Amino acid sequence: MGKQNISEGLKRFIREQIQTVSRLEVLLLLHHHQPKALSLAEVANELGFEDDMVETQLAALEAIDLVTHLNTQPSKYQYHPRSAAVRSMVDQLAASYCKQRVSILSMILSEHPDRIRLFADAFRLIRRND
Repeated sequence: MGKQNISEGLKRFIREQIQTVSRLEVLLLLHHHQPKALSLAEVANELGFEDDMVETQLAALEAIDLVTHLNTQPSKYQYHPRSAAVRSMVDQLAASYCKQRVSILSMILSEHPDRIRLFADAFRLIRRND
């Protein structure tokens, strides 16, 4: 089976909207659990991220209309893209990530070389907390 290329539209979406590996992981987790809403703590626990990092990424995803903040107790977040076109792009991203994880991660990390160090540091922090 030949390797599929990532479309230019998807590359642009990742560069302009996603930008970080942690944002990608948070988005794909909410996408996977749709239509269920998850609390910040549930997202952080499932991904093994610190709460403050998750909070930052959820706020960023909410700002670009990919998730909705529900005023529940505790407060929850739900995947809810602003349009059918954006929903289709995220569906394409989720499918591509399953098959081309390394290519997508490399693309995100190559945009800003410091992100490679930050990504590696994140894994060290997670492992220390285990």
